[in-house]
Amino acid sequence: MANWVEVIEDISICRDPKDNKFLEVALGGSADYLVTGDNDLLVLSPFRGIPIITPVQFKEILELRS
Repeated sequence: MANWVEVIEDISICRDPKDNKFLEVALGGSADYLVTGDNDLLVLSPFRGIPIITPVQFKEILELRS
């Protein structure tokens, strides 16, 4: 499933400026999770209530739900 996400806010918080776009999309899309292996993003978890987790953590969440 894919949805078009409109960026509602410019964010400049990440220590790697190229990663701010992922926070903007997660926020604009009301994401349940932001899944990444990027430590520059992981250190910001949670970001405005959105957990930033690793792929392994996400896999564990999915396994618990099934």
